[in-house]
This record gives sequence, C-alpha cells and structure tokens, in this order.
Amino acid sequence: MGGKELRAIFGKNIRIYRNRRNWSQADLAEYANISINFIGDMERGKKWPHPETLTKLADALEIRIFELFIEEENEFNPETKKMMNRFMKDVSLSMEKTLSLSVNQSIEYVRKQYRLV
Repeated sequence: MGGKELRAIFGKNIRIYRNRRNWSQADLAEYANISINFIGDMERGKKWPHPETLTKLADALEIRIFELFIEEENEFNPETKKMMNRFMKDVSLSMEKTLSLSVNQSIEYVRKQYRLV
C-alpha cells in the first residue's frame, strides 16, 4: 500500500467517524482545535497531519489513533443500509408493542392482587 492509498483510507475514516457522531467538519474542527480547511484537506487526502494533530483528532472522535488507518472492509452499500434501517424500525416497533403489552399485563396483575379493579 502506497502513501496515496493510506491518505485515502485516513481521510475516509475521518469522515466516517465524524459522520457517526453527526458532526460537520466545523464541529470536528472545533472539538479538535484544528482549522476546518485542514479537516477538509485531510479528508480529501491532500494534507497529512502532524502527530500532535493525530492525537487531537483521535481524542475528539474518542477513538484510538490506529483506527484512523484501518480500512473498513465491512462497509455496507446503500441498499443494505436501507434494509438494515427498515429492520431496526420493525424491531423497535415490535419491542415497543411487546413492552407495552407486558407493562399492561403487569399493571392488571397488580390491580387484581391488591383488589384495585
């Protein structure tokens, strides 16, 4: 792997970890005390950070420095992401219904036990 590929992975990972926090480049720049232009340049693979800057980035993103250099092999395509989001919504609805039913049954049980009906 050459320097160009490593910069691309590094820049992509900054963007991935930043997006996972729902941060803009400006947000990351503020939290890491780095200029927004430098964040953009790193994400595009145009600039390479000083070791101190790496530490600031990792601290702001709450990750270990080496995680910025690991290529994510399990990245999902947009269709898979869409399917996973639908699944999570379905699971959430199902859990909500189950929890609601359980709570209602528990309340009914307590009412009967203490003759509150």
